[in-house]
Amino acid sequence: MDEKRSSGSAEAEGTIRSERSEIMPCGIFVDEEGDWYHEGNRIIRDEIIELFFQYLVLTSGERFLLEWENSRCLLDVADTPFVISRVDLEKTGQGEQVLLSFRHRTSRHPLAPGTLWVGKANVLYCRVHDGKFRARFSRPAYYQFAAMLREDDGRFFISLNGARHFIREADPAGAPIIPGAS
Repeated sequence: MDEKRSSGSAEAEGTIRSERSEIMPCGIFVDEEGDWYHEGNRIIRDEIIELFFQYLVLTSGERFLLEWENSRCLLDVADTPFVISRVDLEKTGQGEQVLLSFRHRTSRHPLAPGTLWVGKANVLYCRVHDGKFRARFSRPAYYQFAAMLREDDGRFFISLNGARHFIREADPAGAPIIPGAS
């Protein structure tokens, strides 16, 4: 890992870093389905990948880094490391919510329905972790979620707690859909 560190207000935010120095690659690749590889060999231990997620950082240029102590390195990511593997509708005393499960993660996270959008090749995305990262729906999760959708005049939405949440045609955060895209 590279020993260089950037400083400034972006670093104080804790998730988005500016790109001021050359960052060495980690030798880690994350494919479109969320599988992680080190120097061409698939990483099969979920607890290792879970550890990587704890140190995952997104730069202002939409590049993913691993940062730990005084070291950081650049990940090679085909789309996003966050791939949704399962979608569950949960009804509680507080109402309805959609819970997302991710590949290689043990915890589930609630969907922020206002962040849904369709990207290139009709891939469904949303924003996770307070909108900091984009997450891609795997094909099985997409079909689970599609069963919850309704249509109104050619537009699709999910209804939660009496509110309609329409799926957008672009990332509502305005970030590029594919790293390096503009």
